[in-house]
Amino acid sequence: MKEGLSARIKAVSLGTSIPATFAGLVMGGFYLGRYLDRLLNTSPWLQLLLMFGGMVLSGFYFAYALKALGMTDDEK
Repeated sequence: MKEGLSARIKAVSLGTSIPATFAGLVMGGFYLGRYLDRLLNTSPWLQLLLMFGGMVLSGFYFAYALKALGMTDDEK
């Protein structure tokens, strides 16, 4: 019973970190890009580039999280 509860808690914590990471990376790219666009007068190119970069990075994190979720303690 304890192993099942531990696995569920691990799954929930990892599952809630995926959308938070996605939102953080995309919004971070948005605000950093907006700041750099205003600073360098290149609107909206850096903002778009950094937002899409945040999406790509969050896709990599999503793949990593799914791989870690599929692993058990015996497979490490």
